[in-house]
Amino acid sequence: MDRTTKEIRDYYNANVKEEWNRIAGRPEFLITCRYLDRYIRPGDSVLDIGGGPGRYSLYLSEKGCDVTLLDLSEENVKFAAEQ
Repeated sequence: MDRTTKEIRDYYNANVKEEWNRIAGRPEFLITCRYLDRYIRPGDSVLDIGGGPGRYSLYLSEKGCDVTLLDLSEENVKFAAEQ
């Protein structure tokens, strides 16, 4: 792993909750969810690459989708699994 990738991973590993809270209730999240609703249906399989702590994955899972989340940050993946 190169230095830049490691620095990015370390940053997100150290700031999981901040990233989780960053978009809660904000226009970015609400607008993105409207687009997700338009194109993704319950029962669809979704691969969330770079999904961070899983806010969108959780939204889609609650909607009835089969979601797989991948992220560079191991802590983000652990946090998402706990949600």
